Amino acid sequence: MRPQIERVEEVLIDSELADSVDMVLSRPAPDLYRASTATGSTTFRRSTETHPHGERYAYAIETVDGIDPLRNRDDGHLIGLHAELAQPFPDRDTTSYPHAFDQIAQFFDAAHAPDLVVQHTAAHHVGGNLGQHGSLGIVQARAPFIASGAGVASLGTVDAGARMVDIAPSIMELLGGAPHPDGIGPTGSRRRDALLARQDGDVIGDLFERGGARHVVVILLDGCNSNVLYDAVASGDAPGIASLAATGSTLARGLMASMPTATLANHTTASTGAHPGHSGVLHNQWLDRTADHVPDLLAMDQVFDAMRHLRPDVETIHQAVHRNDPAAFTAACFEFCDTGADMSSFAAFRNGTGPALPVATELAAAHQDFVAGSGVYGFMTSVDELATRQTIELWDRTEGNPLPAFTFLTLSLTDESGHETGPNSEMTRAAIIDSDRRVGRVLDAIDRSGARSDTAVLVFADHGMEISDPTNTDDWAAALHDSGIACRDVADGLIYLPRPQTDRRQ
Repeated sequence: MRPQIERVEEVLIDSELADSVDMVLSRPAPDLYRASTATGSTTFRRSTETHPHGERYAYAIETVDGIDPLRNRDDGHLIGLHAELAQPFPDRDTTSYPHAFDQIAQFFDAAHAPDLVVQHTAAHHVGGNLGQHGSLGIVQARAPFIASGAGVASLGTVDAGARMVDIAPSIMELLGGAPHPDGIGPTGSRRRDALLARQDGDVIGDLFERGGARHVVVILLDGCNSNVLYDAVASGDAPGIASLAATGSTLARGLMASMPTATLANHTTASTGAHPGHSGVLHNQWLDRTADHVPDLLAMDQVFDAMRHLRPDVETIHQAVHRNDPAAFTAACFEFCDTGADMSSFAAFRNGTGPALPVATELAAAHQDFVAGSGVYGFMTSVDELATRQTIELWDRTEGNPLPAFTFLTLSLTDESGHETGPNSEMTRAAIIDSDRRVGRVLDAIDRSGARSDTAVLVFADHGMEISDPTNTDDWAAALHDSGIACRDVADGLIYLPRPQTDRRQ
């Protein structure tokens, strides 16, 4: 490890920063990774092992100094809203970090990966947002997952979990997609069963019948806390989604977002089966070392063409569907990862032909008290309404289009509400209720099409959402500045140091 990295790590894990810094992650050498805290560290090594369809990664701990910060990796931790509310702001003793080794290693594979990654504590209040996500802790990582319909097993709630990288191959399995002739797996080597060009994930076992659906509809509730959504379903606040749960399968342990547990990274992962470290879309922001430029994919001047950063050797579900059936029709309704889609909401905005948003105060599907009280709520409910109308028009074939083989609808009100007021607030519950009404209208359109028996519907989120402590606002900027070491902090935790000319990422 370079001396400067060691020094920055030392500064960041100082006990004075313990309220804001959960741990610091780094890659001391190729295939060697380190997680450090004020109370201990662990170093682990990545190796390859042979599997029937190609190589996979394996991990082994090399050293532990003090208390291992990654000792709890249970994906069944803090299940249920009561358990989550009883343990606010969980620390390393009371949270878990599922799939931590793979999560950390994949991130440092990226060409533009930082030298160190700072993980925020659960309580850390960043950017004025009461609700937070981005870190490895299970509440921020865990997304809900409910599936129902053609080709989906009707198992009720099952004590199992999955990963975001498993979504794309599972959808291609449902649609009966053929393996990619040159598909590669997580190690970058040949993977004979890869249903997409780059497939880090696997088909979610025992849940999907191969070729069981002619149509798949994804409804992504951005930033929706798993425990909160499942509680809304159980309490009757989300009858549309509840109807899917009643006839399909719900993963009690949820869906684990890839690191970073952030929007652009995991929308892309869900749509490609590739981790952020392998897809080209590393985060909402990162430093492009080649151009000395920081993309900001949530900025209005960049959001609509965010997928220009997608690596050319990574295939989206839209592209994979067309590879299997060139005549198929696919749609991306207000979804970032739209590469290869026949209909894309964002394409219209790129072309300068994006439609006007509906007026929030005129929407029957919107909670008008929160529309009146929050500009963010009003704006995002209008966006979601437009996305829903576009999806319904596609399924009603208003413009004469074929029924979509694959539809990806993103609803973002839950994320914005969670950020503004926390995941368990009245506003966020209202956002779930409003979103559920839109889900119900989409299901009605599928029914009208006559294709309900041939259609699978998946409802999930791109990451979780966790309440923060609004009094915990100290950060590490001053400590880094006082260290005298030149470094650059991007996206509140990606730490870049000047790189020697001889230092090239593997």
